[in-house]
Amino acid sequence: MTAKSIAGGELSSKDPSALLRQLVKIALVSLVVILSLAAASIYAVYSRHVISRAELEAVRTGSALLILERDALLVHSETEGSRIALDAGQLPPLDRRIRQFLKPFDILKIKIFSLDGRIIYSTDSLIIGRVDAENRRLQRALAGQVDSQLEKKDEVLDLAEERKFDVDVVETYIPIRDDEGRVIGSFELYVDVTADRSEIAGGVGMSVLLLALVLLFVFACAFVLVRRGTNQLKATQDILHTLATTDALTSLLNRHQIFLRAEQEFARLEREREAGTPKKALGLLMLDVDHFKRHNDTYGHQAGDLILKEIADRLVRSLRRYDFVGRYGGEEFLAVLPGTGFDGTRAIAERIREGVEAKPIVIGGVEVPVTVSLGLACTVGERESFEAALKRADEGLYRAKSEGRNRVAWVEGEVR
Repeated sequence: MTAKSIAGGELSSKDPSALLRQLVKIALVSLVVILSLAAASIYAVYSRHVISRAELEAVRTGSALLILERDALLVHSETEGSRIALDAGQLPPLDRRIRQFLKPFDILKIKIFSLDGRIIYSTDSLIIGRVDAENRRLQRALAGQVDSQLEKKDEVLDLAEERKFDVDVVETYIPIRDDEGRVIGSFELYVDVTADRSEIAGGVGMSVLLLALVLLFVFACAFVLVRRGTNQLKATQDILHTLATTDALTSLLNRHQIFLRAEQEFARLEREREAGTPKKALGLLMLDVDHFKRHNDTYGHQAGDLILKEIADRLVRSLRRYDFVGRYGGEEFLAVLPGTGFDGTRAIAERIREGVEAKPIVIGGVEVPVTVSLGLACTVGERESFEAALKRADEGLYRAKSEGRNRVAWVEGEVR
């Protein structure tokens, strides 16, 4: 940081650029969440459509099958009414008829359940006779409700006794009712909807893509507006920060900021002293423009401002990049010289004094000789406050002025 730098400390408010980056992150996360939820919702809509279509096909197929095979499937009793029952001898011809009937449809498998949950017929002969009483979907069907669900099967045996892999099916349970409308059993049909998989994927992909394009357009417009606002806010913030930390005339640090920097340097020295690290020096310079009132009275206040600005520029050029300098007040300036002992502080002070004296300041075409007086103070790791060191530098300045001005002075006993 240069001696003329107007930056001082962290901004008290959040950096608008960081706020904009945070908003971009939030927007991206929101975009991902919205698209994910949208994809899930659209997938659910398409799946529901496929399930509904397959369910309708299963209900029609089951109803037609019941009409065709009513005599074979239903047993009538005057005491018990109608019920689902099959003799073992009826199974082979019934199986042939059912397979022939289902051939034009996308049916992979069928089961017929009695009221107690027993499988009395299936195209998979190995499961005939099993009881599936714990099947909740079957229980709903036996209670009179149609129940359909999309399932992904790794392997299914179709009506032609061929194994099909990676198949999407809609399993539909359909109540079987007697002539009086009582539920006496249930069909379970597997409708092959694997062909609809690409339709679902395509529909979901296209819908999400269109939504993503719309959201990106909206977010891009919002980003442009927000960025424009944050840029304006940052520019305003920079101006306010400059006004709060610098002297308007000289562009040096103002009194508050130079005091703050000096106190920070003294605090650092104190920490190093407590840590037992090697002692480091710190120099202070108090500078005053000689006969400033006379220059003002002779050439006017605008000339006085010009002198102060020129002195400030020469101060900055005479200091190192890590030194700090600010306007103390009126025609006085304060410089903080980190890591500088007595000899170094005195050398810098003399360089400043000589630099001002060597070149008159041109005011209205007239060369005006200007000189400065400087008081210095130096501390080397001792427990000393900034106020105490500043007082010694001020006393050195008073001595320089009282001894004739245009010189560097310090109090007796100054640390060397």
